[in-house]
Amino acid sequence: SPNIQQIENLQFFIDNKKNDQVVEIEPGLQYLVIDSGNPESEIPELTQTISAHFHGTLTNGEVFWSSLDSEPLEIELSKLIVGCQKAISLMRAGDKWMVYIDPTMAYGEEGRPGIPSNSILIFEIELLEIS
Repeated sequence: SPNIQQIENLQFFIDNKKNDQVVEIEPGLQYLVIDSGNPESEIPELTQTISAHFHGTLTNGEVFWSSLDSEPLEIELSKLIVGCQKAISLMRAGDKWMVYIDPTMAYGEEGRPGIPSNSILIFEIELLEIS
């Protein structure tokens, strides 16, 4: 049966969806557009390398990781957590989105240093370029 954290997580996504600017990609994966790039530009394939800024927070606002005060991250899209892969594969260069990711598409039960078990992750992602 779902634990308290999973029930709270479910409720987070239900409440978040009440904002009509929030788009649901699938259950447990939502985004809000902050800025839009060129609608003509490409969307990245999983095998491509992206350059992007990430600012990651927990639902309590605690920052667990940010590239904003340093270089953007350059990485093959397939190497990111599933939630980021799925959201970024819908983004175009110049897009800046707030992405809300259920732990089932992030670090799950295990968590990571600074990321407790079953944490929803919120990323502000600015996709800079695709190569």
